[in-house]
Formats: sequence, structure tokens, C-alpha cells
Amino acid sequence: MSTISIALAQLRCELRNKELNLQRILQALEEAAEKKADYVLFPELYLTGYDMSDQLPLMAESEDGPSIMRIREHAKRFRVGAIVGFPEREGEKLYNCALFIGKHGEIVGKYRKVHLYHKEKEWFAPGDTLPVFSLPEGKIGLMITYDMEFPEAARVLALGEADLILVLAANMIPYQHYQDIYLHARALENHLFTAAANMVGLDTENVFFGESQIVNPSGFTVYKAGNNESIPVCMLNLEEINQEQPLLDYLNNRRTEVYQKEQR
Repeated sequence: MSTISIALAQLRCELRNKELNLQRILQALEEAAEKKADYVLFPELYLTGYDMSDQLPLMAESEDGPSIMRIREHAKRFRVGAIVGFPEREGEKLYNCALFIGKHGEIVGKYRKVHLYHKEKEWFAPGDTLPVFSLPEGKIGLMITYDMEFPEAARVLALGEADLILVLAANMIPYQHYQDIYLHARALENHLFTAAANMVGLDTENVFFGESQIVNPSGFTVYKAGNNESIPVCMLNLEEINQEQPLLDYLNNRRTEVYQKEQR
């Protein structure tokens, strides 16, 4: 393990304006590259905005769609990776997707949101895997907003030896308290870093509050943004993951034989 530099793209998003949002993604990649970021984390469904309407199927793309190809080209040009949220189309199904693009423009992998929130169930099919991606800097797992509220998801990623969980968020007022609590809990109970990039600003129905944040394996805040647009870049030392392990050792002290008896 080593250090990793993460940029949190806490940005406004124009609902249903893919071209404008795409330009903001490309600009953010350039800005983050100038700040020596390894990877840029974007909010949930950032390419289109958090839209649950009849326009959603029209805006969805495959992983080799035109918008994604432009992002990949930009990532390769500026040697910076990107984790981008967008509505993915595969056949007749739509997925709330996080695409992991590497520094050479390659697709490292993707994560499809497992826990669908409210009206998302009417539009998206749920994902069924919680992958951990091995990178030169360390191992990374992904979650999307509502996922962080389920301890099982983060635990699966931790058991997959993730060093860092990146959360693509579209959290709106009044859920500031929820986001703060879950990021700290998931980090502390799993001995790993958590980081979330949240949208900021008003769309037609929601006010997104930002407060993007990084929490270390001891449950302390490394960085927390305010309520305005920003692209902070934070360097993380993933070796910190081992420092609390001998004392608390939550993963090894689990009693799975007891839990299995209680399953329903």
C-alpha cells in the first residue's frame, strides 16, 4: 500500500443538461490534474443530474457511449483517473452506475448501485455485486449514496480487503446528519478510509448540501467541505489502516456463527 491523492468534485449539476455537465467533468479533470490528483470522484448521476423522469431513458448511455468516451480521452490526456456517476443502459435495463476510469483512459471497472432509494426502484434495475478494484495505489470499493446506510455493503468491501471506499453522493437537505454519521461509522467499524463527493446547489426539486468529506480508519475527519463548489485534493496514507487494527480488530473478532443463526 502507498499514498493516494483523491479529488472530491463537489459541483453544481444542471438537471438534464448532459453537455454542460460533461464540460464540467472535463474541466474538473484538468483542474485536478494540475493539483496532482490521482483520481477524481464525482457525485451520483452527475452526467445527467439526479433525474427520475421520462427523460432518464433518453439520456442513458452504455459504458462506451459518446460522453463516456470523451471522459476517457480526457483522463488519458491529463493522466488522471475518474469515478463518474451516470445512468447506464444495457439492453432494456437501466442502472445507476459508477464507472471507474483509469489514468490511461481505460475502464478499470464499474459498480451498479445495489440499494435503490425511493423512486429509483421505478427506473433502475439493482446491481448485484460489490467489487473491489485493485490499483497501484491500493484497493478501492465504491458505493452510491443510499448504499452507505447499509453496514453490510461496506463490510463486504472491507472483507474484500478494500483500503478506501469512495461514495458518489447526491444527498439533499435535510440529510446532512445522516451523511456525516454513516461516513464515520463505515470507516471506523471497517478499519478503512471513506470519502464522499456530494452535489451542491439547487435543482428543480432538491437542494444538495455538499459537505463532501474524507474520514480516516480511526473515524476522524481528514477533510470536510462546506456548501459551495470546490474541488479539494487530499493525500491519504493508506498505511494508517493498520494502526488501529491490533486494538479494535473488528473484522477478526466477528462471531459469524452467531449471526448466521439470526438470519431471516
